Amino acid sequence: MELQITGKNIEISPTVRGYIERKLGKLDRHLPRILESKVELAEEKTKSPQQRFVVQVTVNSKGTLLRGEERAEDLFVAVDKVVAVMKRQVEHFKGKR
Repeated sequence: MELQITGKNIEISPTVRGYIERKLGKLDRHLPRILESKVELAEEKTKSPQQRFVVQVTVNSKGTLLRGEERAEDLFVAVDKVVAVMKRQVEHFKGKR
């Protein structure tokens, strides 16, 4: 699985990169045909601190695109939320096949 991590208004530290790789690596266990995953991290200047960090994940699995987006006040919490969304989508996709 190829993993692309990009940041907008945020610098991606090795700690964050390792955390994302570890969390998204678990998706490969559920859906082994994943070709690539794109992760976009953004920090927005909002009045609400609960929606400061935005994490978007797009997974390409042989023509099937699964996408999830979550917002949180902490980057790691947003990553955890979006991984939970992606797991639900993968399970739903596997149930349809």
